[in-house]
Amino acid sequence: MEKEVFTSEAAKALGIGVSTLRNYAVILESKGYGFQRGANNGRIFRKKDLDNIKEMIDSISKEGWTVEQAAEATAAQVASRGEQVLPSAEKEITIGKLTEKIHYLEEKQAELANINEKLTMKVEKLAEKIKDRERDQLLLERLEASRNKKKRRAIAFFRSFMTFSEKKISP
Repeated sequence: MEKEVFTSEAAKALGIGVSTLRNYAVILESKGYGFQRGANNGRIFRKKDLDNIKEMIDSISKEGWTVEQAAEATAAQVASRGEQVLPSAEKEITIGKLTEKIHYLEEKQAELANINEKLTMKVEKLAEKIKDRERDQLLLERLEASRNKKKRRAIAFFRSFMTFSEKKISP
């Protein structure tokens, strides 16, 4: 298996800055050259890529070409050799993996929708219970108030007898 490196390691290997390497890669991509991408969509540089960029740098320094001219020549050389950076089989695997991931996410979304529906039903039941409990509490408070009112009436009624009986005894 070929050694693959990310931008910072590739820049060190070529003896250029990271931003310079990124600029070269962007210009090469605009000319039709492709780089493999990592999980975080960062470019992955293989030995072939580093050799091609080295040729591009040599053309700029030795031939006096512009970056655009060197990138165009490098991309043309790669195309003439029939090199392909990312084989079509790997593209299909990538598309297959993406399709699989989409199906997985759709299943999870359906599960979450189901869970959400169940939670909504539970919330509605709890809201009904709270409403019933508040109604029961209000009924208990009114019942207690009614009992207290009856007690006060009974006490008032018996007091009237007591005051009446006290008046008879006093004369």
